[in-house]
Amino acid sequence: MKILQHDLGEQIKNEHSVWSALLANTNFGNYASSFWNVILKPEHVTINREDKTFIFQQANFQFDVEAGLSFSDDHSFYTKQVSGHGTFQTINSKTIQVKTLTLDTD
Repeated sequence: MKILQHDLGEQIKNEHSVWSALLANTNFGNYASSFWNVILKPEHVTINREDKTFIFQQANFQFDVEAGLSFSDDHSFYTKQVSGHGTFQTINSKTIQVKTLTLDTD
């Protein structure tokens, strides 16, 4: 189960469209972000193999905000804790793949 938690955690962290949408929906005003990263420990992923669902908690979504006309005029880093849930499909006895991923944001 730990291997599946690790693999699913890696897939969650690399689901670019979901994390990019979260970043796009964050109101920066006239500022921009050029960097984001997700940290998620495998033990924070819970898998329900019977109904092929999962939840995750305490993912740290890290991003920067650049203010000013020139690079590095004012550069700040932020972290937002995010949880979520989704579904997966079984590829074989050792491999699962994310089908849907929804972030539970406040």
